[in-house]
Amino acid sequence: MPPPEPVRDAAGVAAVVDDARREGRAAVDLEFLWERTYAPVACLAQVATSRAVHLIDPIAGAPLAALAGLVADPDVEVVMHAPSADLALLGMEFGVRPARLHDVQLTAGFVGLGAGQGLGTLLERVLRVRLDKGERYTDWSRRPLSRAQLEYAVADVAHLLELADRLAERAAALGRTAWVAEEHERRYGPEARFVPDPDEAWRRVKGHGRLSAADRAVLASLAAWREREARRRDRPASWVVPDRALVELARRRPSDRAALEEGRGLPDRIRAADVDGMLEAIREGAATEPIPLPPAPSPEAQARLDVLAPLGAVLVTARAAGVDLAPSLLATRDEIASFLLGVIRGDADGHPLAAGWRHDLAGGALEDLARGRLALAADPRRPYLAEIDRGGD
Repeated sequence: MPPPEPVRDAAGVAAVVDDARREGRAAVDLEFLWERTYAPVACLAQVATSRAVHLIDPIAGAPLAALAGLVADPDVEVVMHAPSADLALLGMEFGVRPARLHDVQLTAGFVGLGAGQGLGTLLERVLRVRLDKGERYTDWSRRPLSRAQLEYAVADVAHLLELADRLAERAAALGRTAWVAEEHERRYGPEARFVPDPDEAWRRVKGHGRLSAADRAVLASLAAWREREARRRDRPASWVVPDRALVELARRRPSDRAALEEGRGLPDRIRAADVDGMLEAIREGAATEPIPLPPAPSPEAQARLDVLAPLGAVLVTARAAGVDLAPSLLATRDEIASFLLGVIRGDADGHPLAAGWRHDLAGGALEDLARGRLALAADPRRPYLAEIDRGGD
């Protein structure tokens, strides 16, 4: 059966979206390019309902605003696979966020299939469907699209609804529906961020931890300027000014063009507007409150953490293995270390491991480990770790 002809106009997109709204459920995927631009560039959209698969071609003139509205519609369940980049595209272009999203990759981690699994792997393991991966790295911006490309695009969404159902059934059978819902809320709910915040861009600058609190405030101002400028030009932020140059500017704080151009790592040709923008950002940052990092652990707390963190990682891995859960969904090594440090300091409230299913499964045991109420030993039986209750405090 040949793939459907892509929709190329607003009326066609509206018909696809209306079909999805009538069903109250749709699978959605986006093909895009994101190498030379600030935001992903949409090249093709795929929408599947229980009755049909639709292809939408924005390059040929089909607007995606109505599709973005569908993803944001609380009356429609939208099924996707690993959708962070797709959501970044929709957020940057249309200012929307998901309302009822089901990420099949995320759910798979809760039912014994591992974290971060590709769609092809999940389809083969759950539905015994094998995808042709020949067009995985194709250039979706070129036209015309080949039949092989269109067939690949169809396959990306054709089985998503069934896959979501099967995974949901497994989660329910294991009693983990609430876990899945809680993790979806954490990653895709109202507090989740899909569009970069210029005022928080400094946190992603490599080397910010080596600056003083006052210099970090200057870096925050420079990074915010760079983020806004990158979005205005639609170029990656690192193309405007690389991280190492921002850090150096924050440390040196040049006050004029000549001093600014003495720094290493700046573009060979700096436009006057860029010079003015960076100098103004430096002045503004220097006039704002310093940005201190969280206090470093005391020597005693650090010594305890050096012992506890590896033990905590072993404990979390064993607890996750005991219920056939992807360990990274329970806690990363950084999360384990930060939670244990919070327990040592007495300020762990608000940490993901301090409440909910994470606390029930591992957070409480980590607290006991940190307080000396729990000891660990090797065990010849799965999950190969014995937990020994030491009692007391």
